[in-house]
Amino acid sequence: MQPTTARAETGAGPVGELLRLLRDGAAQQDYQAVLDRCSADELPWLGPLVDDAQQVRARLEEQSRREAELGALYETAGDLSSLRDLEAVLQAIVRRAHSLLGTDVAYLMLNDTERGDTYMRVTDGIRTDAFKQTRLTMGAGLGGLVAKTAVPYNTPDYFQDSRFEHTIDEVVRAEGLISIQGVPLKLGENVIGVLFAANRRVRPFSEHEVALLVSLANHAAIAIENATLFQDVRRAVDELTEANAVIQAHSESIERAAALHERLITIALDGGDLNDIARDLAEILGGSILVLDSHGRTLAAVGPDPVVAPARDEGGIPDHGQAARAVREACVLSTDSRRTRRVPAGEGGSASCATPIVAGGEVLGVLVLMRDRLDASDVRSLERAALVTALMLLSERAVAEAEHRLRGELLEDLLGSPHRDPEGLRRRAALMGVALGRPYSVLAARCRDSHHRRRTADAATPFAAHAGGLAGEYRGNVVVLLPGDQDPAAPARQLADHLAQAVDAPVTVGAATAAPGVDGIVEAYRDAARCLDVLLALDRDGEAASPSELGIYGLLFHQAGRDELDRFVRRTIGPVLDYDAQRGGDLAGTLLTYFACDACLTRTAANLYVHVNTLYQRIDRITLLLGPGWRHSDQALQVHLALKVHAVLSTA
Repeated sequence: MQPTTARAETGAGPVGELLRLLRDGAAQQDYQAVLDRCSADELPWLGPLVDDAQQVRARLEEQSRREAELGALYETAGDLSSLRDLEAVLQAIVRRAHSLLGTDVAYLMLNDTERGDTYMRVTDGIRTDAFKQTRLTMGAGLGGLVAKTAVPYNTPDYFQDSRFEHTIDEVVRAEGLISIQGVPLKLGENVIGVLFAANRRVRPFSEHEVALLVSLANHAAIAIENATLFQDVRRAVDELTEANAVIQAHSESIERAAALHERLITIALDGGDLNDIARDLAEILGGSILVLDSHGRTLAAVGPDPVVAPARDEGGIPDHGQAARAVREACVLSTDSRRTRRVPAGEGGSASCATPIVAGGEVLGVLVLMRDRLDASDVRSLERAALVTALMLLSERAVAEAEHRLRGELLEDLLGSPHRDPEGLRRRAALMGVALGRPYSVLAARCRDSHHRRRTADAATPFAAHAGGLAGEYRGNVVVLLPGDQDPAAPARQLADHLAQAVDAPVTVGAATAAPGVDGIVEAYRDAARCLDVLLALDRDGEAASPSELGIYGLLFHQAGRDELDRFVRRTIGPVLDYDAQRGGDLAGTLLTYFACDACLTRTAANLYVHVNTLYQRIDRITLLLGPGWRHSDQALQVHLALKVHAVLSTA
């Protein structure tokens, strides 16, 4: 005993070896080797020392493991706190759980408050897509139980554990998981999800592993909240930045529209016209501008776009294929709805924006902007410009109405009572550019549709002004005075064509040449009006003629007075007219059709829509009234002429 005791005291025996093993962190079998080498005398006291050394070793290992875990947790907390993207935070949490616990897989499920369940959000080590797409109702499965109770759960053998409802066993079995532990992710008292660590073998989880996963889950919950808050703040900042940009752009747009409005108002106050408005608008907005009236006719056109080229189609809008159709579509839509309409650019074309020009509930026209790209500020500027354009159109209308009234009053006095104040009449005529002492061509125009009368007069005004003449209304006719002693037939036809295009309806024109002086104009107007009546009575709508072009009708109306013509009509076809008046018949109309059909009874019956026997009865009645000779030679000519004269006198 003494030698052994002496060796222990000097540290040269088993005790010193145990201390070295503890210092070096030796393995378990090294401690057992010390016992194997000791003698029988040393075993009673050395055995307890080896046991104590192994316990110390276990505690040192536990302490080292705890230090490593705490270090890892500290590092994890630092990493998570530095992340701002929610997706990156969730990925980092799962990877840390996988590495810290050394399990086969780790995954994280989040609660869906809207659907009332929990769903798979992030995985690490999971192989099957079905597992990655898992959703659990609250309380179902291990994860649903943790999410519902906010208490950690673990099981060494998932399929043999009866503490929870097995709802996704097939999914878990396909993934091969057996031992699973889950801990809640909590913010205060609220559970936002569950963090899992799992193995593909039976393996119980120790208390320190559960505690470690809980600690990680606590850090993770805070990191998730911070990332979520950061995302919310960043989203709010982005929204505020975007809103500020929108407000700034809107403010700039309003300022630009106000400056444009002020500039256009200045043009209007300085006496500018629609072309000036269109020119400035095209310059400011950088596109092409069309100003159309309510009938689609072009009032002003400025800009490089081919749609504003001079060539016009029948509607007043230039015909350039798809571009013109797009403009027309925008104009029609804006006029019908009284709202601004936009038409996207076609292939190789410009976008167009049409806004109605409205005043007092009346659509006066359409303002069109054509440009490669259009934005909301362009629309606002165009709508501001439409207001100024409406004021200008109203002003032009007021001036036109005043001029129309003055021209009408002048023509009324000139043609109706020329000798009441001849000197005053000459002064008023001179103010309108009419010298009564020179020869004139007098044209009388009328459209059968009375709704077009005002438009006809408006269209005649620029025609007369271009030739240095005067146009206005007098007793239902549009009267045009053109200076010069030329043959009035040519300007009459030009006027008929011009007015027909303007009102989209046939306009008939009678013409005569006036000798110098008021009386010459009055007499010429009577001849022109009689020509007009004759043309309409002969159903020659849309034509123009002077007395010399009316043949025998012109000669009759020029040489004979009305009373003499009335006597001729009564003497020739008076019995037929009386019969029609007393019986409500139309023998006069039957006769006109008969002569128009060259005395062919079959064609006459067809044109009258009566049976030929009915026509025979009418012919017999006419023969009884006029005598048997009315169908032959000179008497037939006189009957036909009397019918035409009667028609003219009836319309005069």
